[in-house]
Amino acid sequence: MLTTTTEHLTRLMAWLSPTFPIGGYTYSHGIEYAVESGHVLNKADLVRWVEAILKHGAGRTDAVLFAAAYRAVKAGDEAALIWAAERADVLRGSSELALESTAQGTAFLSTVTNTWPPDGLPRWTAVLATTGRSPAHAVAVALVTACAGMPLEMALAGFMHSFAANLVSAGVRLVPLGQTDGQRAIAELDPIVHQAAARALDARIEDLGGRAPMIDWAAMSHETQYTRLFRS
Repeated sequence: MLTTTTEHLTRLMAWLSPTFPIGGYTYSHGIEYAVESGHVLNKADLVRWVEAILKHGAGRTDAVLFAAAYRAVKAGDEAALIWAAERADVLRGSSELALESTAQGTAFLSTVTNTWPPDGLPRWTAVLATTGRSPAHAVAVALVTACAGMPLEMALAGFMHSFAANLVSAGVRLVPLGQTDGQRAIAELDPIVHQAAARALDARIEDLGGRAPMIDWAAMSHETQYTRLFRS
């Protein structure tokens, strides 16, 4: 287990870096169709779209389930982890969004296991395996960071930032936007990331769910989009 905050920070930066090989750059979460249909045409549109995902869509759902999975591992509660993993698998708006989450979650766990696994990881990956489901990205990161002894607040904020930054990166390529505008978008979303993480930490399980029909519509429409650069 890591013992200092700086060790936690550098490990988390590596695990959530765009260079960590989980294929995040191949997914747009439906933004590709939002651009095609004229709903995202500039930086302001992109910020509003990603903000909605963080506050009301998969970002919110994943944040709540991240906290639940992390707490389950820290408490040694295998049944609670299975509960979180099952809901993270089924609460997806489309088949492509499910693929986006599980493909990254599977790659994340596999890469960590084969590079620098924290103490206790084999036990919890075995628990996930009993569900017969591929792990959602949020659950995979929560499990690993809990095993590593990272603070929940740091781990969740890092995951949410990485999630938002990956969507901005997709938008930069699709609109297209300049790299500076991409960084401006990430800067504008930073307080939203922290707000969403804080709300998830205080959320009740009964509050689980999303309310972002336009985002789900874009993700579903992407499945039949004529030309596509992204897998979602």
